[in-house]
Amino acid sequence: MKKRIPPSQLSTVVKGNKKSSPKTEQKTVWDSKILLSLEGKDPNLLDKEALKIYRRISSTHAKISGPIPLPARQSTEDLKDIYEDRIHIRLFQILYPTESTISLLEKLSLSESIQASLSIEDTDGYGQ
Repeated sequence: MKKRIPPSQLSTVVKGNKKSSPKTEQKTVWDSKILLSLEGKDPNLLDKEALKIYRRISSTHAKISGPIPLPARQSTEDLKDIYEDRIHIRLFQILYPTESTISLLEKLSLSESIQASLSIEDTDGYGQ
């Protein structure tokens, strides 16, 4: 997660009032989709961390869908108790992330029992 994500195609978003726009705020937006997957054994802790991440990412003005709960899978460590060895997964889809979203994902801090993984996909004209 420390790798800097290069923008595929840069576009700018102008934010401001149409009537009086002497100060327009421009942000760089990536034309790609980021999939953020969170995995953990405790579903309550996982949901708390997912809510915290959702609030932080939505404050960067990126389009976000999730957390999407995926089916729990069984851990391969021990098969003693089915319910204790389940790994619960939450998935976020981040569309058109901004620079502040990327820097937030680079500095993401989670609980020790939660693991995060990122994957980046080009949208190829998604949403046009």
